[in-house]
Amino acid sequence: MLILRPPDRRLRFLIDPVAFAVALIGGPVIFTLFSFWALFVPIFALAMGGPVYLLLGTPLLMWHLRHNEGDPSDLGWLAFKTMVVGMLAAILAALVTGNEDLFGLGMFYSGFGMIFAPAWAYFFGVIYRRLRRDFYATPRLA
Repeated sequence: MLILRPPDRRLRFLIDPVAFAVALIGGPVIFTLFSFWALFVPIFALAMGGPVYLLLGTPLLMWHLRHNEGDPSDLGWLAFKTMVVGMLAAILAALVTGNEDLFGLGMFYSGFGMIFAPAWAYFFGVIYRRLRRDFYATPRLA
């Protein structure tokens, strides 16, 4: 006898594509504009971490926004936890391969990433919530 499971009827949020695209680019750029005076480090962080932010952050942000409202504090915390996982992966890879350069590079990227990733994600959340249209702010049945 075949037992059919009921369809997954959990509530999901739709992602506002315009607000998402603007916030994805605008979050890091606005944070950099606010903080570039601090030894110009944020400018280099934008150039070095921007591609990683787009490659890893985009799918992670899309997944999170599909399941949650997109509170800026939650997004910042998610980014920090993601950087911790990345740092642990770099440490593990360095231990397995015995490559000290990999360890140093992983710590360098993770150290700066633990500062900038939460800030960029927080600014992303602020921009996204301001630009998101009401239609996308209501969860819908999946």
